[in-house]
Amino acid sequence: MSPDLNDAPWPDVDVADNHADVLAAWLTVQRAVEAVATAMTARMQEEGDCTLLEHQALYRLATAPGRRLSMLRLADALATSPSGATRVVERLFRRGWVAREQPPDNRRQTEAVLTAEGYTALTERTRPAYHRALAECFGDLLSTADLAELRGVGRALLAGHDLLDQHRYPDFRQPGADHPGADG
Repeated sequence: MSPDLNDAPWPDVDVADNHADVLAAWLTVQRAVEAVATAMTARMQEEGDCTLLEHQALYRLATAPGRRLSMLRLADALATSPSGATRVVERLFRRGWVAREQPPDNRRQTEAVLTAEGYTALTERTRPAYHRALAECFGDLLSTADLAELRGVGRALLAGHDLLDQHRYPDFRQPGADHPGADG
């Protein structure tokens, strides 16, 4: 007979004194990011005929050398699994926005390549929809001080995990700053 889990006590966990605050902050941020991404995707599907992740894939391909990336590099750029990137590319392929090619020197690898139709969709539909959704679902809900604080928190977290790449995460507020990640 299995034990009654309803009466099972939670084991003690050795954590810092501020753990309740850490947990509350983490859960709040996690839920907020999910809420914003869900709202942006809904707006982008309505207006740009794509999801947030599909737009990010188009943008990453448009800014890559030769407008192509291996599926592994695309998955990394999208912070998703290789199978997740494959599903996104499949949806974009069906629309004619992305082609799949195998480099002649490595037939085991597949590259996603932005098509002319995909570039047009990006510049005329998904990119404008992305910026409007970003403003409506994120920027308009925060003050200038909130945005500055959030930028600082994000950069501290990225730096703490050795992921703060100045080229990928530049300070866009500085005049003349390069904007490689401005769309995704």
